[in-house]
Amino acid sequence: MFKSKRYDDETLKHLQKVQLMMLKDFIKICEDNDITYFVIGGSLLGAVRHNGFIPWDDDIDVIMFRKDFEKLDKVFSENPSDKYHLFNVLNEETYHYTFARFNLKNTILEEWWAKQVDYTVNIFIDIFIIDKIPDNNIKRFIHRWRCFTLNQMVLYSIIKHENESKIKEIIQQTAYYILKIIPISPMTIKKRCIKSYTKYENIECKQYCDFPSVHLMPIYEKKDFFPLKKVKFEDIYVNVPNDYDKILTRLYGNYMELPPEDKRFRPAPEKLDFGEY
Repeated sequence: MFKSKRYDDETLKHLQKVQLMMLKDFIKICEDNDITYFVIGGSLLGAVRHNGFIPWDDDIDVIMFRKDFEKLDKVFSENPSDKYHLFNVLNEETYHYTFARFNLKNTILEEWWAKQVDYTVNIFIDIFIIDKIPDNNIKRFIHRWRCFTLNQMVLYSIIKHENESKIKEIIQQTAYYILKIIPISPMTIKKRCIKSYTKYENIECKQYCDFPSVHLMPIYEKKDFFPLKKVKFEDIYVNVPNDYDKILTRLYGNYMELPPEDKRFRPAPEKLDFGEY
């Protein structure tokens, strides 16, 4: 799990080129089907600070509200693509994330956990999903931590983790073995998790949460995203949240300041195959 392998410049540039192709195709699917997306995380930072990829970044992150994601999921369910497939937590038995992935078929991007799942890990775009969260402070606290717990259970019901911190590793592997012993399937845990995420979907709420972003579980308001803005990303323009400054400041602090040079890298995957691309 502990990766120190780094990309060579040519490979990283090739990966970014393929992902940009994927992003263009993803945007077209969204626009053709009246689906609203936003770039988020490092992709939002790259758009704002670099007008494209962060030079050392190796992935793309987008985010959308639950209703938009359900429309996207329906598009792929009803019109399977020869080029892409969409993973969500419920349509692939051993997929262990509760965000979705837009995958490029016939490619390989093998992460450390790849041998523990029953599918080939492709080059992907991560799709985070925003759900409503109750306005009442006590209900919101309880709901966030119930969702966090279920999210962790999904992870540990499928993947056996290793960790640089031995204490964390003991906790994670204990959870893994307990969930293997108890008579409840990972799919049952997944269904309970998504049911919890969407508990307030039909209730009027002012705030929203990105539950799959388990380390932060950031809370948003609609006004953080709308009216959306457009920012240059390489040779296209992408949707960004209206108050991207607020979001980036919360994520990265002084986000316009570059990190130290020794932090300007992403570990390379264990195996990378571009297929025909």
